[in-house]
Amino acid sequence: MAAGVSKYIRVYLATAALVLGVCLTCGDFVDAADRIEVTAAVDKQTAYVADVIDYTISITYDSTIQLTPPPAGANLGGFDVKDYDFGEETTLKDGRRQQVLRFKLRTFTTGEYVIPPLPIEYILPDSTRKYISADPIKINIKSVLAEGANADTLQLRPLKEQFSLVAGSKMTWIIIVAVVVISAAAAVFFWYRRRKAAQETPFVDLRPSWEIAYSELALLKEQNLLAQGEVKRFYFELSDIMKRYLGRKFEFNAIDMTTVEIGDALADRSLDGDLHRDIMAFFEHADLVKFAKYVPPEDRPQADWNDAYELVTRSKDIIVTAPIAVLEPVMALPSAGTGEVEDSDLKYAPPELREILASRPEEDKE
Repeated sequence: MAAGVSKYIRVYLATAALVLGVCLTCGDFVDAADRIEVTAAVDKQTAYVADVIDYTISITYDSTIQLTPPPAGANLGGFDVKDYDFGEETTLKDGRRQQVLRFKLRTFTTGEYVIPPLPIEYILPDSTRKYISADPIKINIKSVLAEGANADTLQLRPLKEQFSLVAGSKMTWIIIVAVVVISAAAAVFFWYRRRKAAQETPFVDLRPSWEIAYSELALLKEQNLLAQGEVKRFYFELSDIMKRYLGRKFEFNAIDMTTVEIGDALADRSLDGDLHRDIMAFFEHADLVKFAKYVPPEDRPQADWNDAYELVTRSKDIIVTAPIAVLEPVMALPSAGTGEVEDSDLKYAPPELREILASRPEEDKE
């Protein structure tokens, strides 16, 4: 009797473990106590290099819960975020609310990828903060060449037979001479064009530096790169506009400098502390988007465009003056009354006068 009961208990525990294992691999997570659930899904779990993958997170929660959307620059593994959309909150028939987050991901390397759990913060009516997340999702990225290509295109073919010139073939030599002549003529023609282009006087925009910057900022806005999803390109263009402006305004080659080098160059020009700090903060944030795969919030690019415009306005009236040369003390001349050199007799003169005084004979100095 006891053996039979023990057998049923073991069967029950095995069944419960199997059900639990299935639930842990489904990509959903439910908190029954707080009445909130998160579902994560992708449109394909096998894709090719550069394919766009739609990653969707659906959050359903009670109307008494306050949801905090995840940041736009959340960690999504080794994928680049091409686009994202935080949908509007909707109300279901049972009174609960739902919000759907959509990401467009892609990568340019092959292998097994995992989209890590994305933590979602929510606040209970008693102001308690909690987190919930869906399970990670595995995605296999394949190479386009490795599948569907013909077998012979993936292997090296044997060398073809060498072409031999027939000694008595006039036509062959005529063709060779023609090719040489045409190649030489083409080389001379392109050399002449490059030389002529180098001799032409390049266009120089004589407008003030701030006026050029305003025009370039307006042109960048008209390109409408943000609406096209070209956020990274927008920041590259915006950063270059500011570099060209600072280079013209403060007379240094800012376009080829890093952010740290620009900061040092501005510090050497005794720029106002607040203005220097704001310029460096602008470039540091732009570098995050350009080089660190950071995706800024939706309203941040327009705010950075406004900051760039304001930085030009704040700095356009600054007058850059050349450093004043400091004259060094030169040969002391003897005093007219005593004939001896005194401290008050020190004179300041350019190097040319210093050389003349040094070359005078001793009897002239007496």
